[in-house]
Amino acid sequence: MNRAEADLVARRTVARYADAIDRKDLEAIAAIFAEDGQLRRVGAVTAGRDAIATFYGDFLPTVGHMRHFMTNTIAEPEDDLIRASSRFSYLQVVDEGVRFGWGDYADLIRPTPNFDGVFVSKEITVHHALVVPIEVGERLLPGAFPTV
Repeated sequence: MNRAEADLVARRTVARYADAIDRKDLEAIAAIFAEDGQLRRVGAVTAGRDAIATFYGDFLPTVGHMRHFMTNTIAEPEDDLIRASSRFSYLQVVDEGVRFGWGDYADLIRPTPNFDGVFVSKEITVHHALVVPIEVGERLLPGAFPTV
């Protein structure tokens, strides 16, 4: 695999992850991890696709609508895998208002034949998160709220 292919696979995999998290689609989240994949966060490692799906199944209902914004993805082929790093920022609706934050992803990705990929390992480091007490509505998160 050359660098251009590695870059394409990494960007698609990271974008698919962000989209699945924002939609709270547990099936899509689970499918983007290898069967034996690992999710690493500060002080915790969750191993295996089913355990990762359970983690997100427990976590996602605790926050409202979310939007993740991905940037600066750099990918390098490494044998039959891809090592990628990305920056992210996010908005999460919480009871107190909106949590704004940013951080880094460090990923090890196994390419698939269709130029998607699955995470063998995903490490999430949040560098900053701040809850701002503001009212959330359609203007802040367009498309997040159904029209009545």
